[in-house]
Amino acid sequence: MRASASASYPDHREKSGISAFMRRQLEIAAGLVIILVLIGTAASLATWNVADPSFSHATDGIAANALGYPGSVFADLAMQFYGLAALPALLPSAFWALFMIGGKPIYKRARRGFAWFFGALLTAAAFGCATPPQTWPLPVGVGGVLGDLVLKIPAAFIGGFPKGMLSLILALPLLAA
Repeated sequence: MRASASASYPDHREKSGISAFMRRQLEIAAGLVIILVLIGTAASLATWNVADPSFSHATDGIAANALGYPGSVFADLAMQFYGLAALPALLPSAFWALFMIGGKPIYKRARRGFAWFFGALLTAAAFGCATPPQTWPLPVGVGGVLGDLVLKIPAAFIGGFPKGMLSLILALPLLAA
């Protein structure tokens, strides 16, 4: 026998065996949990009612939200901060969940997280360019507080919040970003 021959041991740096199987199953379970949470948040946003009890609206009434009081609190905060952009702001997490379920790696998570946050801000600003209808129940625009906050930057240069054709010209690049 040769002296250099040795038994082949598994390399613990690679994903193999039972630990890799368990890690993959946990990743699938986490992706499914994210999908379930997104379905709940979508139901909460779809059944949002400004008259529901929440942190900013103290009332003894029963929440009409699909998820009850916790759903009404979430939907109220999401609508106040992001406005109608609250639902599109959740889309990246749906893709992350699908990647996790499908076994695709998610590279540069921190960078993607920052891009997700700033993309949600720009989406809220784009929604904020729309004129709120007379029936809009919140004192902020349809882009929420964050959308109005971002729109203060161009408002400083043009002397007020964008209206008419200028708001459309501003909303298109915000949505593209």
